Amino acid sequence: MLDLHLNVEQSLVVETPSGDVEVCILEIHPEIKETTIEVFVPEEWGSQPSPATSYKLRDEFVVTAPDGPIRLKVLRFRPRPDGTGGAVSLGIDAPRDWPILR
Repeated sequence: MLDLHLNVEQSLVVETPSGDVEVCILEIHPEIKETTIEVFVPEEWGSQPSPATSYKLRDEFVVTAPDGPIRLKVLRFRPRPDGTGGAVSLGIDAPRDWPILR
């Protein structure tokens, strides 16, 4: 599982053979160990757009691509020194030959 640290308004892209999946961090609330994430998939997949969703520490979710699943997990929060904002660490589990860009 790859571990990436993302700040608010940062995203990662998983390049699947059938199109790119973008995972965007909208909000981070380390004081309650919660983050809001929005996932964008290609229109060609015929999926309904998923709304932004809040996830707590250790929550997992799966994005189902036509080529296989992408599993994501909230691993930890890194607040700023004042205790707000900061970064969230996401674990990404996808096939090794799918590039993951930040």
